[in-house]
Amino acid sequence: MRNHLSAAFLTFTLGSALLSSCGEVKDDSPQSTTAPTTATVKPRVAADTKALPLQANVFLELSGGMRGFMPANNAATPPTAFQQRISLLALRTNSSPAMEHANFWLSLNKQPASRTYEQFQQVVQGDTRQAALGTELPTMLEGILALPHATEHVSVVISDFIYGPQDPRATALIDVKIASALTSVTKKQLAVAVLGETSRFYGNFFPAVKTPRKQVVLKGESMPYYIWVIGPPTAVARYLNEVLPAPSAATQQAYFGLTFPAVPYAAVLTQVPATSPLAPGGGGSISYSGAGVSTNLDVSSVKQGVDFTVALDLRQLPAAWREPAFLAHNLQAQVPDGSVTLLPNSIKTTAGVPQLQAYTHTLRLHLSDFPKAGGQLRLSLPAPGIPAWVAQRSTENDNQPGPVPHTYRLTEIMNGVREAFPQTSPPVFTASFTLAQQ
Repeated sequence: MRNHLSAAFLTFTLGSALLSSCGEVKDDSPQSTTAPTTATVKPRVAADTKALPLQANVFLELSGGMRGFMPANNAATPPTAFQQRISLLALRTNSSPAMEHANFWLSLNKQPASRTYEQFQQVVQGDTRQAALGTELPTMLEGILALPHATEHVSVVISDFIYGPQDPRATALIDVKIASALTSVTKKQLAVAVLGETSRFYGNFFPAVKTPRKQVVLKGESMPYYIWVIGPPTAVARYLNEVLPAPSAATQQAYFGLTFPAVPYAAVLTQVPATSPLAPGGGGSISYSGAGVSTNLDVSSVKQGVDFTVALDLRQLPAAWREPAFLAHNLQAQVPDGSVTLLPNSIKTTAGVPQLQAYTHTLRLHLSDFPKAGGQLRLSLPAPGIPAWVAQRSTENDNQPGPVPHTYRLTEIMNGVREAFPQTSPPVFTASFTLAQQ
């Protein structure tokens, strides 16, 4: 027979909003293990408001060094991966129901030049006669972000992002110059997503390091290019998830400034049968403290350990951050002066659980101690830093392209992006649980 050593109420909050659990389920018995109802679970967070349509500006750097990604197509040179992906990106940006309006631009010299959607597609498909001398990367970014309403809309920048300044001394301050070019990102608390891609390249490649050759002729070698998405965090996330073509397994990804203050979450408790892996377990127990939804929970024998499941709706996050392996490696659970752990291999998607259709993931926590006076259980996803692939793609000398795609001083460029944000970035999201002893 279990000794009820302690009991507590577990109240769940998100900011100042009180969250319900999964389902409007009546449970008059505190230890009920009846099967769940068939009602669809709807999380209560912020008021449901229809997301505003997106507005975007798409910029393609049209320098001589970018022409090799966009050869005139014929039997000998079918469309490159660059042409296929950017053509689809333009199509989806121009026609997606999520978009209210899209503008297309060519980055020529220092000032972007407006083009129609049709003209933009013609350039991508090989009409690169307008190609101009390349613009230094910080100057290009400054010109893009200086356009009217640039900080309110989504800016999509497509370039090889090779920074080869005319004054070689400027290379010592690449990170500072990039951070300075992103001043509006810093002031307006915008987000930056960086997607690294590769494509065959035909024609003259102009390296940043000019010796021994100022240009190298390539005949289909794989070269890197990048898609940057800049704008308000919620707009960037929606563009990534709803408009941008899905990244491939080879796409490299980095995200800065993406935060989500209203990620719905709740506990999954007596709405499921006792035999379900979602049901509470461990030496202790968790049950309702009455007939309502699980905002108040009895916790008994916590010292013996109580396992319970939390449901999360993470559909706002980029696809890479929704992977269970990524979440398992990065999610943190904390109880000051207490003990809570994320159980290994417990993060699952909600596919096949009809009662949890309002959520995307479940995970199991093991609570073994918390302060007698009560406290906070905090589940959070810290903002990731610069990913390892950046250093792997970075090179000090790009004069001779090799079999592995490299970008000149990419590490310093991405350090500059990171320096445009606070030293301590806020978490991607936080779920806070208030613990109070009965």
